[in-house]
Amino acid sequence: MAHNDASETQALFDALADPDCRHILRVLDEPLPAKEVASVCDLPQTSTYRKLEQLSEADLVAEETEVRADGHHATAYVRDCDGVFVGIDGDGALEVDVLPAEERPSDRLAHLWSRVSEEL
Repeated sequence: MAHNDASETQALFDALADPDCRHILRVLDEPLPAKEVASVCDLPQTSTYRKLEQLSEADLVAEETEVRADGHHATAYVRDCDGVFVGIDGDGALEVDVLPAEERPSDRLAHLWSRVSEEL
């Protein structure tokens, strides 16, 4: 996903400049609920939610919803990129691209279900 808007690019750089955000990115190779992220990263929950929101706005983290039979759904967060590429175009302007994460099995399943529901 390209970040060509100055505010989007700044949001991405701000997230990457924050050591807590970088730590969160390192631990989110598998989906984790915010409470677990806070525990693993030794951060207060309020800070963790702010950092997760910051990472989400920068397109670095995605939210996944686990649907439970009891009706209480759980939200987990997962790293949604494999890297960030920063280049300079021919006009000398920065080009920033977030390299998407490889599609996870849960993504493929969600896509399949959405296609099935469209057929119904």
